[in-house]
Amino acid sequence: MAVRDEVISSRVHQALSADRRLSGLPVSVRVSDGDIFLKGMVDSEDEVHVARFILMGIPGVRHVNVDELRIKGQPHE
Repeated sequence: MAVRDEVISSRVHQALSADRRLSGLPVSVRVSDGDIFLKGMVDSEDEVHVARFILMGIPGVRHVNVDELRIKGQPHE
């Protein structure tokens, strides 16, 4: 992980923790060259959209991949 990615990762964790809708969700974050990869469980599709919207506003973020976020109660594909 490059220094830049470490800074982005820190900002991502801060942003997720600061939002009352996303704080405390079991979501892991990986950053690679400004691309964010989220993996874990969320309560709704709205939380997926909120996470993507918030994280795209962080300087240096190029893309937010939410393909590995699962919504509680929905079957895995």
